[in-house]
Amino acid sequence: MLKILGSWMSKHPVKIVLLTIMAVVLLAAGASNVQMATGNETLVSTESMVYKSNQQLEEEFGGESIIIVYEATDDKDVLTVDRLEHMKGLEAILNTQKQVYSVMSPVVLVEEISSKQAEKYKEGIEEVSDGLKDMGGKLIEIGDQMEANASAEGQLPNMASQMPELNQGIDNMIQGQEKLKAGTTNLVSGYSQFGAQTRDAGMKLKELASKYNANDPQQKHQAEQVNKMSIHLIQLSEKMLQGAEKSEALPNVPDQTIKSLKGMESGLSKQQGQFEDFQAGKAKQTEDLKQLSKGLSEMGTNLVEISEKLTAMNDYSDTLKPGLPVKQETLEYIVYDNNGKRKDIFNEVIINDHTMIMIVKFGGNVSDDSKSDISKTVKSYLNENQIESTDTMVSGKPVLDDAIRSSMKESMKKMMMLSILFMVIILFFTFNVSWRLLPLGIILIAVIGTVGLMGWIQIPITMVSMAVFPILIGLGIDYAIQFQNRYSEEMADEEDDHE
Repeated sequence: MLKILGSWMSKHPVKIVLLTIMAVVLLAAGASNVQMATGNETLVSTESMVYKSNQQLEEEFGGESIIIVYEATDDKDVLTVDRLEHMKGLEAILNTQKQVYSVMSPVVLVEEISSKQAEKYKEGIEEVSDGLKDMGGKLIEIGDQMEANASAEGQLPNMASQMPELNQGIDNMIQGQEKLKAGTTNLVSGYSQFGAQTRDAGMKLKELASKYNANDPQQKHQAEQVNKMSIHLIQLSEKMLQGAEKSEALPNVPDQTIKSLKGMESGLSKQQGQFEDFQAGKAKQTEDLKQLSKGLSEMGTNLVEISEKLTAMNDYSDTLKPGLPVKQETLEYIVYDNNGKRKDIFNEVIINDHTMIMIVKFGGNVSDDSKSDISKTVKSYLNENQIESTDTMVSGKPVLDDAIRSSMKESMKKMMMLSILFMVIILFFTFNVSWRLLPLGIILIAVIGTVGLMGWIQIPITMVSMAVFPILIGLGIDYAIQFQNRYSEEMADEEDDHE
């Protein structure tokens, strides 16, 4: 067979050369398709049960993860508003990548807590609004009845039936304030309107109290009770105005507001008894009763208006939307409990006072190229958006695998270049024949053909398959030298025979 093959090659040398060139070009075209691989499929058979179980697990719960580390280089706590804003920008980019299964970071936890608090905040505002509306309606009703009875008989209406409902309105306000305390993280501009309206009502009650006859003991005592109610309302308005000016102190305002509301509730209860006693008064108090009824009606109208404004604020105000806080004090209120201890929910992403992490988990069956692209995106963002007093680092198995693939490419380049250099030196000085570098060309064709064939049939270059190339070069150069040497000997013998 070798004689036949040799005879055919000697008769058709041009065709053999052309076919060889075409084959080399075709195989070389496949070299661009070859891939570097470091995944589990390079170590475990894709048909094994272990590999299939791992793939199913990754599809359900996500696969490998990238870890982004933020480390504060100053003496301050790593958890600051600026660093969270920086991390949120990176998170927004990652969430657009379909290969990313989930992102876990302090940003996610803070926004989740903020969302829960916003729900409680809105619920509290709704109950305060309902309580104000009910209380305002009852005050208007009492005022109208008082004015009608004062004009007809000079007597006060029986308030026994209205007082429980009025007290219930105040209780609803107190419950709403308690929920505001648990859920508030942002300033609500409606508090300033609430305080102004409540202060106007208090001043009107105070003005009514001054119209009583100070010489009449009964009226004087009645004036003192009305004056106490006005003081409670004015104190309530002052607390609400302070809450509007100091948004970060808002969680403390509800306690003081509750105290004022309870004082007002107590004053109304005492006033009920005075109203009942006052009902048996004389006709000369009719005009005072009319003024008092007018004041109560105006107070009720103001409370209803406040209720409507709170409802509108609850429906349209963007301060109730969850998100990252603007001020450091608000962030610390979310992260730390009343004892100044960091909440346990942050333990997974905050390592210590100076280090926090972001965990980016990939989905199942994500290619190595996609992982490398996302790793490069993360590194690019961190390099282009550096943050003061903060060191960042990207780690995790996908990042390590990407570095291994890059190292493999560099190692192959160096290996090939050094191999070619040493073979040129050895062949040039030790192989004393014509065309002494021809074996090197042959072995390069063999390497190109091998790499191209791997690209065409989708065999990746792994840490295991890389061992083929040193063997290929070592054996190939030996056989090429032997073939060329034998060819030279045969040609020399043939020339001797002709002579």
